[in-house]
Amino acid sequence: MIIYVHRDSIYENQTIGSWGIPIFKYLRKKGKNVKIIDAHDFDVVKNLNPNDDDLFFGRFGHDVDDKRLSQATLPFIWNKFKKSFPSKSSYFYYDDKHRQYAFMKNNSIPCLKTFYVKDKDDVDNSDLNFPIVMKKTWGAGSEQVKYFETLDDVIDDDETRGWTQQSIYPSLIQEYQDIDFDYRVMVYKSGFIIYKRLNEWKTKNKDNFPYGTEWRERKDIVRLRKSVAHAPKLVDAFDELNDELLDLILHLKKIQVEKLDTYFTSWDIIKTKNEYKVLEFSVTSSMHNPFDKFYDFETKKILQEFNNPVLHRNGEFRGITKLLQEYLK
Repeated sequence: MIIYVHRDSIYENQTIGSWGIPIFKYLRKKGKNVKIIDAHDFDVVKNLNPNDDDLFFGRFGHDVDDKRLSQATLPFIWNKFKKSFPSKSSYFYYDDKHRQYAFMKNNSIPCLKTFYVKDKDDVDNSDLNFPIVMKKTWGAGSEQVKYFETLDDVIDDDETRGWTQQSIYPSLIQEYQDIDFDYRVMVYKSGFIIYKRLNEWKTKNKDNFPYGTEWRERKDIVRLRKSVAHAPKLVDAFDELNDELLDLILHLKKIQVEKLDTYFTSWDIIKTKNEYKVLEFSVTSSMHNPFDKFYDFETKKILQEFNNPVLHRNGEFRGITKLLQEYLK
């Protein structure tokens, strides 16, 4: 078996860093037959002739060029490989919150009432109560998420448009939930990772909804982005597991295997007054496990088993190591 790894070269000279090289080194260290390729290069992809048991593995991100090239070449990858990450079914929903909302509604995944709006009249005609949260259909790290206290505050101008300077429309809108954190749950075939991200915008940086972290300049960041915020504070959430949350996670695992054809999906979940709600999901996002823990479905125990992490940036991306192990079984 040969494992083909996407080089991820768009990010090599940025702080975000390439995932391809550390994945390649990890697999070589494990004695695997691995080749690193540029899956964005048509000539390279066209000349691939994999065997049935060969595997393609790539991490594709939010950069404008990355998405454009990935959407063009990934169909050829899926046609050539019987086993690949990301899968065709899962990548269809990548970085598209509108598609994700429709998917969740169609698969009995609890989510907030959501409206697709093309202008302010659509906002006014929705039956949501203010305050509301407005999200562009694409974006990561809350970079295209806005909070509006009243309808009068919904103004499409330079200030609300943010770093892209694109119109705030079209977008999705939802009623604001007064919560102090959300859960990031990374569900694998054999278990999951869970932690909390604190929402501190009310007490800290009120211009950065919902995490409230300070802005920082990054000259090497993805093209067009002028500044980004520091990552939110993360808190271990394994001790908050209960039957209701576990049942939801088991349902999400079943859905991602049967409908998304993937061993990994990252789900963002909140707890409202009445129940847990899923906000969105991602299939190729960061698989960072900051607390070195893993809930195992088979034993129903919390394990500390990440002994061979993939080194990436200045931290250990243990989660991607787990994903590689599951795909190689």
